[in-house]
Amino acid sequence: MTDITIRFDTPWLNAKSPITIRFNDDPIPELPDPPIRVGSIGMLCGLVMDTGPSIEQQLLISYKAKQHSNLINMIWNVYLIKQTITAVWNADPILCSQTLVTKWISPALFNINIGMNWLVPQSHGHQAESHWIVPELQQTMLEMQWSQAAAKSQQISVKLHFGEQLATEIALSYTNIQSQGDNKTVAWAPHAARWVCSSKYVPPVGKVTLRFSEPWINSTSPTQLRFTASPNVCYWDDGGGLIDANPPLPTIDFKIPIEPQIRRSYLMQPQISCVRVSDGVAVVLKSVSISQSRSQWASSGSLAFSSRIDAERAANELLKISINGYDFYLLCESPSESKAFGKTSYSATGRGRLATLASPNRKAINYVNVVSRSFIGIMADIVANTGWTVASQITDYPVPANAFSYAAKTPAEAINMMANSIGAMLDVNDETQTITVIPQWPVVPWNTSSAIPDVILHDGVILEFNERIDIRPDANAVFVRGEQQGVAAKVKRFGTAGDNFAADIVDKLITDNQAARMRATAELANAGNKVQNSIRAKVMADLPPMRPGMLIGVRKGAEVFKSVCESFSISGSVNESTGMVTVNQTVTLLRNEVAA
Repeated sequence: MTDITIRFDTPWLNAKSPITIRFNDDPIPELPDPPIRVGSIGMLCGLVMDTGPSIEQQLLISYKAKQHSNLINMIWNVYLIKQTITAVWNADPILCSQTLVTKWISPALFNINIGMNWLVPQSHGHQAESHWIVPELQQTMLEMQWSQAAAKSQQISVKLHFGEQLATEIALSYTNIQSQGDNKTVAWAPHAARWVCSSKYVPPVGKVTLRFSEPWINSTSPTQLRFTASPNVCYWDDGGGLIDANPPLPTIDFKIPIEPQIRRSYLMQPQISCVRVSDGVAVVLKSVSISQSRSQWASSGSLAFSSRIDAERAANELLKISINGYDFYLLCESPSESKAFGKTSYSATGRGRLATLASPNRKAINYVNVVSRSFIGIMADIVANTGWTVASQITDYPVPANAFSYAAKTPAEAINMMANSIGAMLDVNDETQTITVIPQWPVVPWNTSSAIPDVILHDGVILEFNERIDIRPDANAVFVRGEQQGVAAKVKRFGTAGDNFAADIVDKLITDNQAARMRATAELANAGNKVQNSIRAKVMADLPPMRPGMLIGVRKGAEVFKSVCESFSISGSVNESTGMVTVNQTVTLLRNEVAA
């Protein structure tokens, strides 16, 4: 197989038409004039381009062959135009001849069998129709439009095989395509939805922090960071044109407080129901009371049963109590019985579902973090394989190896101790068995004026309102430090002199500046005189039970003061004679006293 490449890179001013290319290595044998027979094929192929002076090219191949196949492949796009003509045939090498004739500046257009014409500025259309003898007419139309393009280079490759095959390839490449008019396109209707995949490097979202914790002795300067190609990452394009057909909804980055509507009257139908979680057996209650504060790791409650059978059904079982559509979980632990003249009552006390991780359901153990872990990572290790998960709304931080330990504590007591060490508390979701670590003061008392409350109460839903002053020492600074592997920091309130110190705080979990900041914030928020409010209200569809740690707003006349929920309790009872159900909730709120 031999490849011959002929390139025309520059114009030849002294060219004369026609140009004959001779191959003189071997003498060309004189070929006798073959007679015209059935099966002889003549092929005429040419190319016409109008770029100022007329340019015409003619390629003439004559041969005698037994079998012929022709493949023509044309590809156009906006910036590149290519034409590839490939002809393969089985011919007798003695009876095959080839002549290449090229003409420049031809005064007349040369007619060819296969041609491509460029018309400027009008578009060129080509239509091909195919008809078959079928019940219905089958028609195919091909239309191509392009503007003027100048040929940059031409390459002709001739492949010879001294046997039974001969192939010729003509490749034309174009560049510097110039627009010959103004074409404005307006597209409408959404494009089809599709998957878009790419293996390009995908940078991480947000800020990247590089920490070099240990010296590298063998390091050389400069240090190079290599980012390898990402794996094939795909995302779903849901379709659309210039305006997305399915625009994504914006992220709701604002909080709307829950505020019951002001009505002339409130019609309610309280309901209380109780079932056993293990098998769904109903338990009839006469009354129920559930309470929790910020210092508790689980809620506590008391139950009064309607009969001895209900008390036996609930003993040492996890109960699901629904009060006006809101679910609470209690582990019934301490049943009791009371008798009087002609009357017997059955009751019990219990704790929230997190009591399954406390004594007597779990044994107290000792713990030491033998490897370096994050604060939330240690919590997750403590509750591992218990069915509970840990979530966080605080700033996580690292805890060095052997810096934290405890002795004779159950998992529930251990994670509550950890939360208190950094000024946080546990928000337990008994339904999903999720423990969320949240700050004790989600909004510090001196910043409540600009904060958005979670719930707003008004006179229409407040049944009882009490207020008193809680006297506490004031402070605007505090020293916080760890133990053997901890940090020491002085933290003061922004905008103050920081000259009134609270009692020093020492805890083994103060191993990072973030831990010191969170613990000091809670200590300074607890300092100073507080106004304590006790509010009793109903439980309605637009007034859910309030939880410790919520920021509650109360309308007092034309003003709204905001306080943090210190504790809450919810109670429900059934009147034995009338069967009327009564449900109330009571919250205790704390806020800073405004200096006179």
